[in-house]
Amino acid sequence: MLTCHSFRCVKQRTTPTLLALSIGLVTGSFSFIVPNSAFAASVINEHTFYRIPEGSLEKALNQFAVTSGWFIGGNAQLTRGKRTNGIEGQYSHSQALDLLLSGTGLSYQEGTGNSLVLVDANSVTQTSDGIELSPILINDTKDTTKIGEKTIRSTEIESMAGESTNLTDLLKGNAAARFSLSSSNSASSASMRPDEVSIHGQAHYQNAYIIDGISANNDLNPGDSEDTYSNPINPANLSMLSGSSSQSFYVDPAILESVTIYDSNVPAAFGGFLGGVISSEIKRYDGEDYFSWKYKLSRDEFDEMHFDESLEEDMAEGDSIEGEYTPDYLKQRYTLSGAQGLGEKAGMTYSFSRGVSRFAQSYVKNIGNTVYDKQGVEYDDTVDNLAARLDVKATSDLNFGASVIYSNRYHDGVTNASYDSAFVKSHKATGVSLDAVYQAEKGVLTSLLSYSKAQDTLASDDSSYVYHPADRTNGDWPYSGGYGDINQQQDTTAVGLDWLQKAFVVGDFQHTLHLGVELSHIKQFYEVEGDIISQTYRCISGSSSCADANSDGVVDYDDEYLFIQSETAANKLEKSYLAYGAFVEDTIEHKDWTYYLGLRADYNTSLENLDISPRASATWDIFSNQQTYLITGANRYYGRDFFRYEVNSQLRSWRTMYRYNSDGSLNRVTNYSDDSFYQYDLDTPYSDELVLGVSQKLGNVNATLKWVRRDSQDLVTRTENDTGDYYTNEGESLTETLSLSFETLKPFEFAGTQTYGGFSISYQESETNVLSDVSYEDEISSDSIYYHGHVIYETQLPKTDFNIPFTVKFSTETYIPIWNLTWSNRINVKAGGTVARDTGDNYTDITGTYDIYEDLDFDQLITLDTTFEWQPELFKDVDGYLKLKVNNIFDDYIDASTNSNTYSYTLGRSSTIEVGMRF
Repeated sequence: MLTCHSFRCVKQRTTPTLLALSIGLVTGSFSFIVPNSAFAASVINEHTFYRIPEGSLEKALNQFAVTSGWFIGGNAQLTRGKRTNGIEGQYSHSQALDLLLSGTGLSYQEGTGNSLVLVDANSVTQTSDGIELSPILINDTKDTTKIGEKTIRSTEIESMAGESTNLTDLLKGNAAARFSLSSSNSASSASMRPDEVSIHGQAHYQNAYIIDGISANNDLNPGDSEDTYSNPINPANLSMLSGSSSQSFYVDPAILESVTIYDSNVPAAFGGFLGGVISSEIKRYDGEDYFSWKYKLSRDEFDEMHFDESLEEDMAEGDSIEGEYTPDYLKQRYTLSGAQGLGEKAGMTYSFSRGVSRFAQSYVKNIGNTVYDKQGVEYDDTVDNLAARLDVKATSDLNFGASVIYSNRYHDGVTNASYDSAFVKSHKATGVSLDAVYQAEKGVLTSLLSYSKAQDTLASDDSSYVYHPADRTNGDWPYSGGYGDINQQQDTTAVGLDWLQKAFVVGDFQHTLHLGVELSHIKQFYEVEGDIISQTYRCISGSSSCADANSDGVVDYDDEYLFIQSETAANKLEKSYLAYGAFVEDTIEHKDWTYYLGLRADYNTSLENLDISPRASATWDIFSNQQTYLITGANRYYGRDFFRYEVNSQLRSWRTMYRYNSDGSLNRVTNYSDDSFYQYDLDTPYSDELVLGVSQKLGNVNATLKWVRRDSQDLVTRTENDTGDYYTNEGESLTETLSLSFETLKPFEFAGTQTYGGFSISYQESETNVLSDVSYEDEISSDSIYYHGHVIYETQLPKTDFNIPFTVKFSTETYIPIWNLTWSNRINVKAGGTVARDTGDNYTDITGTYDIYEDLDFDQLITLDTTFEWQPELFKDVDGYLKLKVNNIFDDYIDASTNSNTYSYTLGRSSTIEVGMRF
């Protein structure tokens, strides 16, 4: 009989071939087989320090599970009487397990999520359904000493409550994360755009995104991230495309095996961020061949939308071309995915998804009080994702891997209510990586070669826009045309080498060295792909309404003349530079202390700064019983620079304006000059971090109290002198976050069910002298204002966004094995949050007259999300899939408007349904 105390029991079905397992069954020895090394993550930095002594294999595997966070199990008979030589050092989970199992005659297979299954010939039986493993025992214990690092596995992503459509959705349970006040807007819920996230008060565009070692940051103009359904550019004052993002890939989390979030005590292996690091892995082949499809649906009838009464008519009619009001929409997502073994030593995974939102908009075509028409338009907002991963075990010591990922969000738009030519705006990225992992006698060498391309493009139906007063005279619409085609792009080619030294002892200290070097070539450009021409005609008669100037009996284009023609010439602005990085880190163990010392150096030929980032932390097992830990840290992180700095106002020089007389002769030519001070000399912005935390095991629950202080300096801001705009390092911010969290180490069992839970409460306070959430586009104000009874500088006002101070998050996940049903819940509480707004009144004293500002406080918002995920076995080798999500069950909402001219309410109750099959 199988007993499952503190274990999660799952029946793991595999394909009849079981390619990864077959070699071990034939030979009965695993001296040359490392099945999961071929298929495990081989990207840099996914390693953990292990100190497991020689002795009982069963005890060693339990300690491995605690340290790695991986769930491991198999038939209880497998480990009886077996011993291991133990391990010491820093290894990936697969390398550590290979060493522990060496000589035992056992192997393992990766299951779904973070589960590992011990197997040998006696644990595999042949049934009418094919080859089947014995019931899996999964030890659900977790590492409690990494308070700034959280890994979310694919199984958690799949079943979590709340939204999990985008990568940043996965951070909504992170105590350090804050989202924009404009996120989850009820009136514009049709948009497919992911939310941006701020970590520990840092700019939302200063997080580092990595996918299988591929840089996933778009550094063109990441701060200008609002949706753009109209007016994508202004040719008269040409600038970079808006609607970009720091995330070059709008990733569908369904393609990912795991997502690791580093928010504090970030290792020296990572650079180029001020906030945090979000490192993801594409799904790997685990020895099971399968194919699955899923279909997800949501629509306006499933949602409760909330808006101000004054906007009732606008909302009902979708009276906007900005995607501002979307009362009627249909969202669908199609997903195809699978895995396939390729012989005995190779396997691949693949996934494709398409999410589409269709919604109606309308707008009035009017000039003054004269209404010409009310125009309707249908928008499509689409996100495509494609990912594939190939892993090959070349020899017992050498593994190769290749990853491909593609993401494209593209949506319709209308130039504006006057020039109503259609366009398609795209935010697209492609990435390819090749990696090799060689397990040498003294350590592990990993090499990585990657290429990524990030693009923001505008493709318009027209590249000229015209005004004809003769049409207006005849009662017709006088405007036509569009703004042409724009492409801004970033190409990054990178190579990296990483060496992880096996642990060695010096005196009473055990050291594990880890070092690496990186070299990247970055090419960025902004391109106007063809001339953009603007033509404004005037009536020959000289009045606003044309007369029959040529006496032909009609008023037409012959009764007007070309007055002004502006031309933005086809052109291209390019920039290329090199970026170098190197790091070294040492994990030192001495009795009850573990010390981490790291140093990172970065240099690029763009800013030409040498940035040295020291990283240090210490962990103390206070009572020598692995129950209570004191954790400290002191670190420096350097951010990135952006192509926007280089572009600035250079694009003005591409524009020429011609003015004509009524007889057609040229009156004058205006050539615009570049008035930007783009030869900037900037320091790299940096953030200094202090960390203090306590981690305590309380039976089956781990409690963590953590304080993080971030002091950020040299933030890039804009200013102006007689020469023009230029950039400075005058920005600064100070953020403190205090959080208390509780997390189950193993599931609570009741009536045949297993329940996991998590709870966190956090308070974050942030001060900055930059009012905008996009500092590099904002000038630091020197104005004085009247606020709270005092005259202060405007820069002393509260932050304008990402500023909710108090959050509470509670989540549960209950697994009911008898029904193959998972029920997940999440409660989110947001409280506090204040912005200051100008009242329009003035205060006068002997020193002068000042604008009066007052606080706008936001109400508390409590939401409950629930998800039911059911995976029944329908037929032989065919599983069904049904998932129902209901977010904000009690339909709670608040007014999140930040000024009296806009109305923004949070999203009410919303529902999605997803069905599928797995073969």
